[in-house]
Amino acid sequence: MAAAQQLMKKGKRHLAIYIKSQCLTGTGTGGVGHEHLKCILDHLLDPHMVVDSQDRFDWCRTIMAGGISFEEFAATVRSYDNATMCGFVWTSDYVAYRCRTCGLSPCMSLCSDCFLAADHSGHDFNMFRSQAGGACDCGDASVMKPLGFCSRHQPERATQQTAPHELLVVADLMMSCLICRLLQHLRDPSAHVDDESYTVILPETDHFLDFLQQLSDMGAAMRTVITKTVCDSELYRRFCDESSGPTGTQANYKERLQSLKRVPVPEAFRGVLGLDGPLIHTCLLDELFFWMLKYEFPQKIVTLLLSLLPDETYKASFIETFVKHYPYVSIALVNTKDKPRMSNSVVHISVQLLSPVQLATQMVTKHNLLHVMFICLMHMMDSILMGSDSITSLVENFFPGDANPQVVDCSTPIMRDHSYWPIVSDVINVFSHRFIVVDYFLSNRDLLSYWAKIIACFQGMNLNIRELVQHVEYEPESYYAAFSAELEICASPMWALLQHLEDESSKDFTKNVIEIFSQQLHRWFISTNTGVFIKPQPSHLSFHYPLHRYLSVFIHSAIVKQGMSFRELNLSQEFLQLLMIHPLQLLVGFHEIYAGLWVRNGLQIRGQAMTYLQCHFCNSTIDADFYLLQVISSQLDADHFIQTVLERFHVLDCLTFQSNSELFRGRSFLARDQEMPMLEAMLSFLCMLLSIRTYSGEMTQDVTRQEMVALLCMSDRTHSQLIDSFPEKCGLSGQAKDFEQVLKTVSDYREPVYEHGGTLQQGKYVPTADTWVNLYDPLHVLLRSLHRRDFQASIDRYTEHVKQHKLFKGSSNVWPPFRIPGPLHPAFIGLTKLLHCRTMHGLIFVLLYKAVSDPNIPDAIIFYTVYLLELALTLPNPDGNKREIYISTKHKDKEFCNWFSSSNIFLNLMTVIPQMTVSYYRRKELDMRVDVLGPSSSSSASGVFWTVVPASQNQSSDGSNASPDPMALQIFDNPLFAISGASQMDVVPAAGAEENQVAPKYRHQGISANLDQEQVVEQVVVDQSILSLLLKLHSKLLGKSGAYLPFQNIGGNDVWPLADSRVGDGEYFIRKILDTICLKNEDCRCYISAMTSSQSETGKASSESNAEENRRKAKEKQDRVMKNFLSKQRVVMETMFGSDIDSPSAEEADAVKQSVFHCCICGQPTASLDSRPVGLTALIQSSSVLGHRRHCSDPLLLHLSDPLPHINNSANEFRKRLVALKNDFEEGSWMMALNSGWQGGVHVQTCGHYLHLDCHRSYISSLKNVNQQQSQILQVQLGEFLCPVCRQLSNTVLPIPPTSTVGASTVPEQLLVQHVAELLMAVRNQPVESPLTNAMRSVMQDLTNATYPQYRLFALGSSIPNLLMFIGSLLRANLEMELVLRSNNQTMAAAANLVQKKSCIFPLFHVLSMHYKIGMAYPSTDLWSHITGVNMEQQSTSLSLYLKEVPLMLKDACTMLIQLVLSLPPEFSKSVYSCIVQALYNVQLVQAVIIVSCKFSADEHEAWRLKGHRAGCSQMEALMTFVIESLSRCAIYADLEPPVPAICQSVWSPLSVEETVLDHLLPFLRLSAQLRQHLFEEELPPVSSAPVQGNRAEFELLVTFLGLAQKGSSAESKDSGLICTSCLRWFTDNHELLVQGWCQHLVQALGQQPSSLRLLLTVNPTWYPPQLLQLPKSYDQIFQFYRKKQCIQCRSQPKSPALCLVCGQLICYKEECCQKNSIMESVQHSIDCGGGAGIFLIVNSSIIIIIRGPRAAIWGSVYLDKHGEEDRDLKRGKPLHLNEDRFRLLHQLWITHSFDHICKQWILHNNQL
Repeated sequence: MAAAQQLMKKGKRHLAIYIKSQCLTGTGTGGVGHEHLKCILDHLLDPHMVVDSQDRFDWCRTIMAGGISFEEFAATVRSYDNATMCGFVWTSDYVAYRCRTCGLSPCMSLCSDCFLAADHSGHDFNMFRSQAGGACDCGDASVMKPLGFCSRHQPERATQQTAPHELLVVADLMMSCLICRLLQHLRDPSAHVDDESYTVILPETDHFLDFLQQLSDMGAAMRTVITKTVCDSELYRRFCDESSGPTGTQANYKERLQSLKRVPVPEAFRGVLGLDGPLIHTCLLDELFFWMLKYEFPQKIVTLLLSLLPDETYKASFIETFVKHYPYVSIALVNTKDKPRMSNSVVHISVQLLSPVQLATQMVTKHNLLHVMFICLMHMMDSILMGSDSITSLVENFFPGDANPQVVDCSTPIMRDHSYWPIVSDVINVFSHRFIVVDYFLSNRDLLSYWAKIIACFQGMNLNIRELVQHVEYEPESYYAAFSAELEICASPMWALLQHLEDESSKDFTKNVIEIFSQQLHRWFISTNTGVFIKPQPSHLSFHYPLHRYLSVFIHSAIVKQGMSFRELNLSQEFLQLLMIHPLQLLVGFHEIYAGLWVRNGLQIRGQAMTYLQCHFCNSTIDADFYLLQVISSQLDADHFIQTVLERFHVLDCLTFQSNSELFRGRSFLARDQEMPMLEAMLSFLCMLLSIRTYSGEMTQDVTRQEMVALLCMSDRTHSQLIDSFPEKCGLSGQAKDFEQVLKTVSDYREPVYEHGGTLQQGKYVPTADTWVNLYDPLHVLLRSLHRRDFQASIDRYTEHVKQHKLFKGSSNVWPPFRIPGPLHPAFIGLTKLLHCRTMHGLIFVLLYKAVSDPNIPDAIIFYTVYLLELALTLPNPDGNKREIYISTKHKDKEFCNWFSSSNIFLNLMTVIPQMTVSYYRRKELDMRVDVLGPSSSSSASGVFWTVVPASQNQSSDGSNASPDPMALQIFDNPLFAISGASQMDVVPAAGAEENQVAPKYRHQGISANLDQEQVVEQVVVDQSILSLLLKLHSKLLGKSGAYLPFQNIGGNDVWPLADSRVGDGEYFIRKILDTICLKNEDCRCYISAMTSSQSETGKASSESNAEENRRKAKEKQDRVMKNFLSKQRVVMETMFGSDIDSPSAEEADAVKQSVFHCCICGQPTASLDSRPVGLTALIQSSSVLGHRRHCSDPLLLHLSDPLPHINNSANEFRKRLVALKNDFEEGSWMMALNSGWQGGVHVQTCGHYLHLDCHRSYISSLKNVNQQQSQILQVQLGEFLCPVCRQLSNTVLPIPPTSTVGASTVPEQLLVQHVAELLMAVRNQPVESPLTNAMRSVMQDLTNATYPQYRLFALGSSIPNLLMFIGSLLRANLEMELVLRSNNQTMAAAANLVQKKSCIFPLFHVLSMHYKIGMAYPSTDLWSHITGVNMEQQSTSLSLYLKEVPLMLKDACTMLIQLVLSLPPEFSKSVYSCIVQALYNVQLVQAVIIVSCKFSADEHEAWRLKGHRAGCSQMEALMTFVIESLSRCAIYADLEPPVPAICQSVWSPLSVEETVLDHLLPFLRLSAQLRQHLFEEELPPVSSAPVQGNRAEFELLVTFLGLAQKGSSAESKDSGLICTSCLRWFTDNHELLVQGWCQHLVQALGQQPSSLRLLLTVNPTWYPPQLLQLPKSYDQIFQFYRKKQCIQCRSQPKSPALCLVCGQLICYKEECCQKNSIMESVQHSIDCGGGAGIFLIVNSSIIIIIRGPRAAIWGSVYLDKHGEEDRDLKRGKPLHLNEDRFRLLHQLWITHSFDHICKQWILHNNQL
């Protein structure tokens, strides 16, 4: 210790030089240099000292650097980095890239530096945020193609010069000490062996691990030093020997090692793996991995070990270490408390080892990794297996077999937290390598059998039991864990295996899989007592049969892809029957859920059914089940299969001929309201079974097309929605390689648009016309519909399309265009036998019979039945037509197989079934008398009548008296058999029965077991064939009898009358079937001809009576509807116009001549009166839009470099003028010299709807009572409400003044000045109290509250000037805002489309005028005298009274206009307004001339001074000369501008002076004209947009509109148009004296030092409309620059950076680092920059957040991908580009203050954004 301290006295640098020199000159490890280094390191790395000392590591860094700085040392070592692989390791939330064009593995990823340094243009890549961490694969040819390598990791880099020995000699000697010291700390004996020890030990190693990571990051040279150390077995042996003493750490290490739990090894695998013995560590790496496992994979150790993987020697050692510890990792995954973090860390490691095929193959073949993974997974599942009770109940009458089945418990944490996922992920990665799958796994029957045993653990899991009595109390949430487990553990490896079995060379392996899984299924059938004659339990349901699905998909691969025959699979008929039981029961249960049978089980059971169909599962669940049933049905007897389906769907009772089945049928499984849905479900199942070709015939591209069409027909979808919803075979990438090609053929792209309601539509794909007509398959849509409304939406969209394109012109319902399926694979041709069996034909017969006779049969059952018949006629019978067999003449009900003599469809079509034998049971106490008569021509009965005579008393089934008359006869009329034109079964009523007696409802609850029953056999007369039923159904749908004519009789030619189209209604499709029958079979055609000729006569007679009856019923229905409507309308009117609304008063009656407004609440048309004023709904909001105007028309570009540029806008210039005036003049003076409101002003807008103020108060009161539901939208306590008409946000009501502004103009022109003065003197400060004035006060309060406090007061202690300045600024800001919108025609046009707005300047003016006059301390006559030069008391032009004020030449003319107009009484004439404008025009012109003169050079001053004295000079020249001479006595012209070289000077010509003066006049003229337009309701003519003469044309238009143009203009003005001076008109005889006075006042104010006020004389009058920052075309430029940029406030990198699109400032979004006074930075910035309105681009999300006052909303994004779609949160990571239309829309919404109206999803941000 003393020696070390003595050496350390040399200092860090000198000691480092000394140690390095000694190490280089010493020999062997025992040299002096080595001894000194060891002495120093023993001191610095003393185990008894704190390991995490920063000073000690500084010593280590300096010593390792050898005398130079550590940074220089690192750079030098890095220069020798010749590694060809990057290997950069990142943690979660790192932004990385994945290029599918370059990748050979789906797990390939690149760091951002490597990706940006390579050329990936045109590649299919995406950016992503890593969830679990990863490593860069750049340079690894086993994972990615070399074309994607960056320039730093090319193969030729390996030839670079290696690092010299002297550079790393010290590091090499130090490394062993460093690693051993780390292990000593991890072995810390003071830490107890518990789960929490890592919380104490690990934080102390942070600096240590950071130092080692710095060394690893130096490149291949330093990594070699580290890896050589950690893999050195001899070094580890010495380390263990040295730490074995009493004070060593070896004992604690051994104790920890022995505490590890071991995974038991199956008997079959013992001796194979080497897992029986203890875990033995042989190097430092082994123990380091062990501690990483023990401390649950701390991120820094994981990163360190992974960063060393580019070293090949280390990689081999790490693989062996990883496999050695793998079983213990699986146990740790179960026991850890932080399962997500640890799972991510394990996957982070394993994916780096298993993705490269060489490494994975080495681990499997050499280290038996596959065995290890299977054993670990099975051990994990064994711990959560349940007993047999949960699964044996799948079948009825269970008798235990030899082995009880066990299944996993889905409610355990292992399943719920997906603890198995790291192991399963490794299995999938291993299965992605063909060599391992084909040559190792599938060739090993023991391994394959063990895998089948693992899969069997999930067979029948998550069993559901149907609740029959009451609703389930607790809905389990384990179902999604079950689906996830099947998808991840069973399905994903299954698809990974199948991708290697694509050709005939691998068919033996496929047979192995089928054989082994069949054996496993046999064992499962035995254990569950599943037998051919044992029915499944109908009230039990499981969605999980992975063994069946494995068999299904491997059978498909064997037959379709590998060309095997079904016979080669050795699947017996008995096994197929067993195999059918559970998939069929599952599909029946699935349909029961949608039919409402499982409603008492809660929402979770429906969630299971929807998950079963969900796109990520359907290929592995319902598709596999359907295909397996298709295979089975193609091999089994067709009649047996159809009969089994009917029994399982419980629909046989729905298919009976029994009359009045409601009364006499036995207890049915289905309730009455469930029969039709289940019957429809059964038919849809059969139709899909026969027509779906997903696995049984269609090619890959056809399947892709079918899936895409189904998605598009449900709804228009974005590209990402199509990708996300497209069915996938989980675990496989690039399965739909023809996705884009198919998408182009079946859809049209619709550009992203904006909807009027405020929704930003993204680019979507819509089906083409050809897709609807030829490709839309309703059955496949039904198969993929999570909700039945999705299927119905596709039908509605299809109907709309065919009617819109005039493909269907009828008024009836369009039938779904079921498609004739494509060809079947030869192995499954037996599937069509289902259509040609007698059971199917009997089913079709009874369904057609019910469709004809029962009006309550749904249309769906009819079109499914017709479709089945069409398939039977279209698809041939593979067995041919069987010969006739003997059939009993008695046709028994429900025995469909015995109704027809053969399977010949055409023979069965003509077969007449005369009667049906129906057998049922009845109660003995009911006396039934039924007289059945044969067919009679005189019979008038239309159905079957029953006469029921109770034996004792007339009592209902529940025991209550059903009728007061115990002997009343009850006649039931069953319309089931009311078939027009057919022979009927006549029943003679009992004696005494009245003919018209109507039967009461009878509820039958079934036959009780304790009552005597007797069997009744009934013969029901049918006398129909399928053809006769088709003809009657055709007549029924068409509405007239005998309408069908066989096609050969049309025109006498045998031609096909119908096009091959699938568009039509029921009549069309039935007619098409009849035509097909006639075309294919001559006997059937003759049969139809005979029947149609006999029906034609009877049809004509009945059609006329039916038409008259229909007209009568329609008239009665119309009368009932109108009567009901009038009644409801009367109630509404009485409610609206009851006692709350008074009748018009006398005052209102006298106001007929005034403007009439319609109140949008009460609906009364009234005038606005003082007693009951009418108001205009308005929205008041703070705004700084005007403050962002600039002198340049080009938008500012968003800066992508530092520093942030300064933006000179109107708000900044206003502040400068304000400071200049404030410093030199009194408050009362300067505050009246200009307006504010450019920043933090108030903008008022209206939707244009009127309401009474008392109605408004009632409306607000009602909102306060129901505001709970709208608390996120409205702040009613602050006066917010939605307009009752247009639902736009409003927060005040502007009262409409009852009188017109225009007064009588009888004052002569020469007395106007005096008249204006009198009006200004006559103003009363306090208005008369009335409801109108009270309303105006309320509005003024709203205006004040809407302004943020910092923008209300401009000086302290001056309330009156503040108030007047505030009021004038309100009017000025709103006028200027209208001018901004008017100046931008495109913006105005677009804004008009967004929100239809009306001006509210007129009512706002009157509110402000009243309060302006209240706040005035004295009249404005002094100002008026100053302007006109006329003294009101004495006709003089003395200006001595005004010399202490701000000079008139420094005041804003617009400000003075607003002051004077607001000071006038409510009634003033146009002439008064014109007089004021004329006087101020004179002031503005002189002021403009002074400003222009300040821009002259000295020579130009002299030249222009002389021009005005020449004869014939213009009026402008004379005025300029006069001004220059008047101001020449002060220093105003001194050194205003630096001298400019003569070659650069521009001469001020008269024309240029004129144009410049005109530019200064235009702002005043525009505002004056705008105000006049609103005050006097005059339309301002449009301004010419000529580029050259635009300003002059606008000037001429404005002065003409304002009445400033003189009638007698000079010749000069006639030649060149109106000029500025031609509009001058003075109100005093000696105007030169007036102008001289103005100039003298200015000279006196400037004094001897005019520099402080020169700013006021060098203004640029031209302001262009405000614009948002121009954004770059590519979003990646913004993302890459701003995601790493520091915040200017906290000087740190924001976690969620946001960018203000108005000023470009970067802020910390939702972070507390920059908050002030509990207000987050984004909210505060929205106030400072936008007056409460902020537009922020969230850099990490690409979305735009709008902040408006207390609310915030997500607007959308202006950056879209190539498919016109947003990428919120950058989840897809596709390149984004600026959408100009959206950006223009965003700008328009901002400049028009329309966010409150357009954005719908507002939230209250509570200052927390």
